[in-house]
Amino acid sequence: MFERLAKQAEILENTWVTHFLGLLPYDVAQLIAREPDEIANHYGEVKKILLKRYKLTPEKFRQKFFMHNKNLGSTWKNFAYEVRSFFNEWVNGAKADSFEKLSDLIITDQIKRKVSQEVKDHFIDDWSKLNSSDDLVEKLNDYDTLRSTFRSKQPRKE
Repeated sequence: MFERLAKQAEILENTWVTHFLGLLPYDVAQLIAREPDEIANHYGEVKKILLKRYKLTPEKFRQKFFMHNKNLGSTWKNFAYEVRSFFNEWVNGAKADSFEKLSDLIITDQIKRKVSQEVKDHFIDDWSKLNSSDDLVEKLNDYDTLRSTFRSKQPRKE
């Protein structure tokens, strides 16, 4: 939201941090102030610190992108902006900086949607980091192979 308003007000990007810090709660502004000048004066770095502090990961932005609903008092233009922002943060955080990587990210997400909860639970520690369809498919195939091997080795109940 800040970026949009700063652009509309034609505020120079190299002064965004100065304007932004005044809007933050005191303790958060102090967190930024403790950083070295080259970080504290760079809006992109300040944004990374805040995203990390509030645990807004690429996975969280992916969830927001897919689950976000239009508020009653909001306009469709604002809704589109919010959804676009969530999408951009998800894609940028996942480092999908080419069409091929973006395509793979979306395909991976589609595959993840088709996986059972049992399998998701098995990969819980790595699930949000699996952004490559090749890596995901390899893990899923290995899981299926191990499960079928395990099942075939169990003695039958009579």
